[in-house]
Amino acid sequence: MKKDIIVAQRNMPVSEALDLMKTHKIRHLPIVNKQNEILGIVSDRDLRDAAPSIFDEKHKEFINLPVSKVMIENVITALPLDFVEESANTMTENQISCLPVEEDGVLAGIITETDLLHTLVRLTGAAMPTSRLEIEVPNESGQLSEVSNIIKDHQINIQSVLVYQSFSDNTKKILVFRVQCMDMRPLLKSLKEANYKIIWPTELEMKP
Repeated sequence: MKKDIIVAQRNMPVSEALDLMKTHKIRHLPIVNKQNEILGIVSDRDLRDAAPSIFDEKHKEFINLPVSKVMIENVITALPLDFVEESANTMTENQISCLPVEEDGVLAGIITETDLLHTLVRLTGAAMPTSRLEIEVPNESGQLSEVSNIIKDHQINIQSVLVYQSFSDNTKKILVFRVQCMDMRPLLKSLKEANYKIIWPTELEMKP
């Protein structure tokens, strides 16, 4: 989460809130009181959707309104010790693009979609100089250990591992490895000899 948070008071005019978000290049603005308790939140999209056309006579009236008139009051929040995947699930289920973090009743930080994407890249090792290996295995205990041992036998370092249910077969799981290896052909041969189904890299991708 980001701890250096740009916030606004409930009486800040909409025009100033828009300028604040533009200056700091942010899309979400928590509204707090003097005790830093969360009162609401506004996004640049909320303000744009609520704003009349600049040619409308009510436009000037709107930009002078306090943000308390347009903010969302029932704010969904997270806790500092919540796991990344739980926060991502909360944002997905509620179709929101940020999640203020609350501790002891006050605002402690904020998580945005961009923060989650950066974290995902780090967790998967996608930013490292690695190769992707994707294998379909039976949904049985010990499969991850067995495949990892084959990779170990080839003295290949595993940077990260993801495991998820196959979308097409409930009896199968998909293992996704990020491995520090440029030429995986010897490893793929060993995996095929052990009767594992290689999803990635494909035969076409592995041709010299």
